[in-house]
Amino acid sequence: MPTLVTVHLRKGSVPAEVDLDTLTPKARALAEAIHMSFGHQPLGVLHATGRVKGDNPNFRRIHGSGPEADALALEPDHRFVTHYSLLRADSEVTPERWLEEQARSVPYDCWPIAGAKSSIEPLAEHVPSAEAARTDRCLTHDQARNYIADQGERSTVVSADAWIMLQKAGNAPAPRHWALGGQMPLWAVEELDAYVARDYERWPVSRVAEALGYNGASATGSARKQLSRWGLYPVGRETGRGGENLYAADQVQAAMAVRPGSGRHGAARKDGRFAPADKPVG
Repeated sequence: MPTLVTVHLRKGSVPAEVDLDTLTPKARALAEAIHMSFGHQPLGVLHATGRVKGDNPNFRRIHGSGPEADALALEPDHRFVTHYSLLRADSEVTPERWLEEQARSVPYDCWPIAGAKSSIEPLAEHVPSAEAARTDRCLTHDQARNYIADQGERSTVVSADAWIMLQKAGNAPAPRHWALGGQMPLWAVEELDAYVARDYERWPVSRVAEALGYNGASATGSARKQLSRWGLYPVGRETGRGGENLYAADQVQAAMAVRPGSGRHGAARKDGRFAPADKPVG
């Protein structure tokens, strides 16, 4: 049996019913918070951050020291998220898509825990899915690539198409969840961290050219063009004036394994993303 709740997400319309069992944990907790809120209005939803108030670098400057400040510093750092806004009455966005998209619009390490009477007054009761939402540290396709790109010296930046290709080859992590019936892949931060921390060799472009079978004066130029077509970007550069760009060898090898004529075929695309045979919802 579906687990139905009502959520008011459209201006000038009656609340809609959504099946909580079709949502990812974070979106489910958000739906529960909106459902429990006064008037079913998404004016504000209380989120946990997994931190305490004392973790704020400005805490001591604002609150000083002493027993009262020490006690306050140990309280959970809960934050209201108030950017949620109602859909237009004629919007074609479904309640399920709105909930999934809004769930990913907050930092991955924050999660809904309670509804609210207003944008500043939370309800005392926490939502049933709060604990499950805490573990739903997932990112969308674009968020996942940006997350990897932001990892400093360990970043291995790739294009959107290359990110899909590397999954096809088994090099990059597969989505943890498939929301909206398989239309929205979501990657777990922990698995992205493991990918960033992997041990990989760095090949200069001349070594890439050799692996691709190019030779002669134009070999490195041909290799650069192929890398560009694949959407693979340098991960560093050799020292010295004549130093070459360096590429992640495992990514190059993965791209070679699935290029046309290599004899390996990946999963079919769906809505611009690769969809596995079994797409779990939550």
